[in-house]
Amino acid sequence: MAPVEGTNPGTVDLTTPNYAFKCGMCHPGGGPLEKDRNDNFLYEKTLDEIQSIFDSGKIPGDYALWSSKDKKFVPYDWKVQVGNQTINNTMAPACFLCHSKLDSIKSHNGILNYRISVAKLHYLAGADTAASGLAQLNMSTKEFTYNTSLDVDNSISGIQINHNVIGKANDQHCSQCHGGGWDDINGDGKITPMDFVIQGKDPKFVQPDFMKEAKVWFFSENFADENGVPKNVEVHQWANYVGANNVKGCVDCHQPVKHDYIGEGYFPNTTVLAPSHDFAKGNAGPAHGVMWHQMAGSAKCENCHTDPVSLHESVMGPAAKTHMDKIACTTCHIGKKYFYRVKLIDWTLPLWIVSGNNTSITFNGLDKNGYLYGDPANGTWPDVAWFPQRDFNTGEVTWKLKSVNAMGVLYFEDNSQGEFKPVLARYLAKAFRLDPNLPTKYIIAQIDPTTGKPVRTGDKGYIPMKVKKNSIIANDSDLQSGNWTLWRALPNYIDVNLNGQYDEGVDVQIKDDTGLYKNAPDGAPEINTKEEVEAAIQTLTKIISQATGKSDVTVKLAASSDAFAMTHNIRPASEALKCSDCHGRSENVLTGEFFTRTTPLYFTYDSDVLSAPYFDKKVDQSPTELSFADHVKEELIEMGYGAETPQGGNQTQTTSENQTTSTTGGGGGGGCSLSTTPGLGGALSGLLGLLPLIGLRRKRRK
Repeated sequence: MAPVEGTNPGTVDLTTPNYAFKCGMCHPGGGPLEKDRNDNFLYEKTLDEIQSIFDSGKIPGDYALWSSKDKKFVPYDWKVQVGNQTINNTMAPACFLCHSKLDSIKSHNGILNYRISVAKLHYLAGADTAASGLAQLNMSTKEFTYNTSLDVDNSISGIQINHNVIGKANDQHCSQCHGGGWDDINGDGKITPMDFVIQGKDPKFVQPDFMKEAKVWFFSENFADENGVPKNVEVHQWANYVGANNVKGCVDCHQPVKHDYIGEGYFPNTTVLAPSHDFAKGNAGPAHGVMWHQMAGSAKCENCHTDPVSLHESVMGPAAKTHMDKIACTTCHIGKKYFYRVKLIDWTLPLWIVSGNNTSITFNGLDKNGYLYGDPANGTWPDVAWFPQRDFNTGEVTWKLKSVNAMGVLYFEDNSQGEFKPVLARYLAKAFRLDPNLPTKYIIAQIDPTTGKPVRTGDKGYIPMKVKKNSIIANDSDLQSGNWTLWRALPNYIDVNLNGQYDEGVDVQIKDDTGLYKNAPDGAPEINTKEEVEAAIQTLTKIISQATGKSDVTVKLAASSDAFAMTHNIRPASEALKCSDCHGRSENVLTGEFFTRTTPLYFTYDSDVLSAPYFDKKVDQSPTELSFADHVKEELIEMGYGAETPQGGNQTQTTSENQTTSTTGGGGGGGCSLSTTPGLGGALSGLLGLLPLIGLRRKRRK
């Protein structure tokens, strides 16, 4: 197969159109959804021009769509059929997602309509209108019926809108994608794992920041601790703490960095600097894929709390400066998290996205298999890691301990492409199969039997779901009733003979032997015994060898980790960490529980697996907090972070003419990257085709 221009060889099924329809459901337009990497509008190239590139033996990454049906790349010309006309199908920044004042935004129906337009209909050009609440989208014809009651001037044709529809962005807009107050989604009066599942699987509530960081920006005072403090409080939003006139919102801390004067003709006409949409980013550092050159406008506590040393001298005395130099504010001031987050992403056994019932199951793709972590009743301390922080005036780099979610990552890797990279999704799907007569973990969703569409209920309009553990799909009474459909399921056997069915004595059943905590079975099958691991490796080796034509393929089991910084849900100062939490009984040594406790990253394996050459242990199963912090620092230094002249991050490489520039990063290029391990983030993204490999072009400010 010819290489795909502009893509990472480890993610050959990821192209710009594939990115647009998958990642575009969260990334609201602009950039790679409008222009190719040569700065041309994507719709300008005709189908004949694209086909001629294919005919020459090349595959242009900006104009090629991976066809799962044909198992090959096909030309894509960025057009869409709407009614009886063909229109350009690119997407400028979706303004209404942040600036609509209509109730569709408040109810999260705006983001749902937007995501349906992008992910299901592949109608990028109509996504912003679908989100706005201005019109109703006909899913069959992709045509809109506009709400004429919003027209403020009937003398002009079309729908004229003004401040009755368009307004300043607020927290409700931001929370559609970046976390919000949807902690008790099903309205049962408590926070349970089911709220997390609904949020992770229902497209109306998908907010990845919850999964990575357990970030809850809004909060409900119905959920309070023994002191009456809301459990998911962000003190900047809590009027009882900061005063009604001092409540802050997202844009107060993330207000855009200054932008050049745009000049005459800009509406409204102004002689001052116009605000840009280049929002100040969190200074979480490279583990989030935020590279050095992107952090100049970083949001940080010190922007408002300008003299932290003086603020802490009354408590720490002369040691205040030492602490401020080495410890991030969030490390002490988050205290505890009162919401669930994902502690382990198990790519050795990813969830199948399926549809059907107890007798007929259709495979639709792969999804993350995440293990939940957290205690909404009592809260849990965050983990910690060393992150580099750079002074942009001096270039000096310092390392600070920051609050993180230490997330384990398990995956199979192979060397079929010249170096060890995570095994591609299509190979995993062939090796790990689902038999409805064997126990497994699965999720079902309620449907309307007459329409076959999911039911939405409650004030927030959520899809009722159930999680079944160590259960048999074929015996499920809910599925037999016809009122529920299979939604997700874990594979439960390794198809050793690759015939698509479970053959006892030949294939290997994947059983629930253990769990993430205390080695107790948790109802979810996992590949962790010697028999399971070796059968998986042998089967994947056979599949990859057949697909690539190589006889020297080696497959390994890798255990790695990631560290997603936690910067929100600041607790009241009275709940900050105490000296003894970190120091124990010592002034100079960190012997307190906060640092000496262990953090579980993945479940146990047979001892024979741990000592085998095919086990690539990049991180311990349960390191102490301090050893994990050191582990993260070592990996980041290896990637190039921490130097005065940073070598890590996005390195743009230009090849010969007709070869598109490609941008790859040590951590996978940012975005939804899952790992800080060199090359892991981008390769993991290839499992789902999640990340764009598009060069970021930024003009230097004078």
